[in-house]
Amino acid sequence: MCQPFMEQVDGSTLTSKTSYFKQSVKNKESSTTDYIQFYQKYISEIRGQECPMYPSCSNFGLKSFKEKSFAEAFLLVSDRLMRCGHDHGNYSLTLRNNGFRKLDYPYYHTPPAELFYTGNTYFYSYSDSVQDTQTPVLLIKSLINDGLFHEALLEIKRIQHSSSQINSELFTNELICLKALGEFEKAIYAYEMRCPINLKSNSEILYQLSVNYSYLNNFSKAIEITNQAITNTENSYQKAKLIAFQATLFAKQHKWKESQQAFEHLKTLPFSQQLVQQKLALIRSALPLKEKKPGIAALISIVPGAGYAYAGHKQTAISAFIINSLLTYATYSNIKNKNYGMSMLTGVFNLSFYIGNIYGSSKSAKRYNENQRQNLSNKLVYNIHP
Repeated sequence: MCQPFMEQVDGSTLTSKTSYFKQSVKNKESSTTDYIQFYQKYISEIRGQECPMYPSCSNFGLKSFKEKSFAEAFLLVSDRLMRCGHDHGNYSLTLRNNGFRKLDYPYYHTPPAELFYTGNTYFYSYSDSVQDTQTPVLLIKSLINDGLFHEALLEIKRIQHSSSQINSELFTNELICLKALGEFEKAIYAYEMRCPINLKSNSEILYQLSVNYSYLNNFSKAIEITNQAITNTENSYQKAKLIAFQATLFAKQHKWKESQQAFEHLKTLPFSQQLVQQKLALIRSALPLKEKKPGIAALISIVPGAGYAYAGHKQTAISAFIINSLLTYATYSNIKNKNYGMSMLTGVFNLSFYIGNIYGSSKSAKRYNENQRQNLSNKLVYNIHP
């Protein structure tokens, strides 16, 4: 029988090569980490300023050098240093303990959803068409409207346990509580495992289920459920609410044509026509989106800063031009004065910032395009809350 490949390699050779590789990686991380941590400990506090971006430039550097090769990490950090503190409109906000910061992770990471600042979200109870006469039901709705979702859930559980029955209104409010608490998977599980068969087609319950899927960014499933809910209801007001929500789901996926068609559908239903006209006018004026080509941004970055300017980062463009110009002049002066050691040092920095300027311009064009799409999506979703 053929032996596994690893067993055919000489043990001492494999061990020595592995040890050498691990030691090289360790030395690379150790040296860069030491320099950056020295800056964080002794220099950053003296400056008396905090980085306006999150993560800070130094933490961005630590992360990049740890996770990427030395050369790529050097380019990433060079690009970040040129962008730091400039063109704030190109970045999302995040609220940290030390105030608002501009969210800017390395390109290969998607920031966690909870880091994005979205403002306060309010959740309200659901009421059906039957007038409430029972004190426990009124208490549950009051607790939800006051933001006491844990307490409302306990009261819902108590009623369900004592009566051994689950009605549509109570179950809908249970899903609202779980949604408000961020327990989206639990809400989906509750529907799948505990929702009575006769309530599974209830349009309001399906609507809340769809909303919970949307919070998990499973928009295709949310749209599928919303379609089912639209089919199941004859109530024009309920149908309008579902179609309005569906329009926002399409917008979040950047499916502008489908979103526009959904808003057009609302013109025939009892929904705020002024709001509908605003959304339709917004789509018509914004499309087609004027996007930037990353390849062109990189190509024109042969002139330092030109690519950033093309990608809408005008302040960064000035910063890139000044930094590259100063480093070029410093390298030239050192060579002219025969200070070759210093010229090599400034030359390395000059090369890294120059390539970083080309590399970063391409990424900035992609960032600009994504911001264009996200801004339009946010405007279409605004004022239509699930």
